[in-house]
Amino acid sequence: MERKRIKKRERPLVLALYFIFWAVALIMFGGLFVSQMESYNNLQAEITRLNTEISRAQAEKEQLEIQLSFFDSDAYLEQLARNMLGMVRPNEIVFKNIAD
Repeated sequence: MERKRIKKRERPLVLALYFIFWAVALIMFGGLFVSQMESYNNLQAEITRLNTEISRAQAEKEQLEIQLSFFDSDAYLEQLARNMLGMVRPNEIVFKNIAD
């Protein structure tokens, strides 16, 4: 088999086509890379936002657990009985402000 030779005047055209091909390929891969980096940065920002939200929710959960443990205590029941029902302990002296 005989190899086909490129004529001297066709060489610049072939080189130009190679250059154009590689330039287009580089531009496409560059655009893809930029697009992927933008997606990556957006996802990182979302992760940071979600981690902040998780921390806030955990702090709120801890506060609610503290309140729940207080609501289950005898101290809370006594406070309710005193404030809402006006109850007092036996032999306890109650002072009332008559100016109100």
